[in-house]
This record gives sequence, structure tokens and C-alpha cells, in this order.
Amino acid sequence: MLWWVLILLVLVILSYLSQLGVLFTMQIRSPYLVATIINIMILACIFGVVVRILKRMRKKEKETLILKVKELEEKLKAKKEENSS
Repeated sequence: MLWWVLILLVLVILSYLSQLGVLFTMQIRSPYLVATIINIMILACIFGVVVRILKRMRKKEKETLILKVKELEEKLKAKKEENSS
């Protein structure tokens, strides 16, 4: 996750410099194309971060549900033992 954020930070800085006209001014004739490519890469990184966050949230939800099910199963076993006694 940290790598996604660092890559995103670098891309944002490159995008800012490209929009200022400082970046790639020497050998590239179309700076708008470079800015567009950098913006598309920024969007891809943001999408990757959001997908990763959603996967982590689902995984935590699954873990909590599994723990809850185990806890309820233990309670059910305890109730059955009480009733059989």
C-alpha cells in the first residue's frame, strides 16, 4: 500500500511539473500528451489504491464474521451441555 502512495506522489509531482511546462520541455513536441499520460497513470494508481482498500475491508469483515461464528458455536455447545446435564 505504501508503494502505491509513493508512486502516486511521484506521478502527481510529475503532472504538476508537466503542467507548468518545466518537465520534458526539450525533446517532446506535445507536452499535453505527456500530461495526459501522467494523469491516466495517476488515475490508475488511485484506482489500484481504492481496490486494495476495499479488498482489505472485505477481508477484515470476513475475519470478524468467522470469529463471531466460532463464538456463537461455542455458546451453542455450552447450551447443549447445560441442557443435557
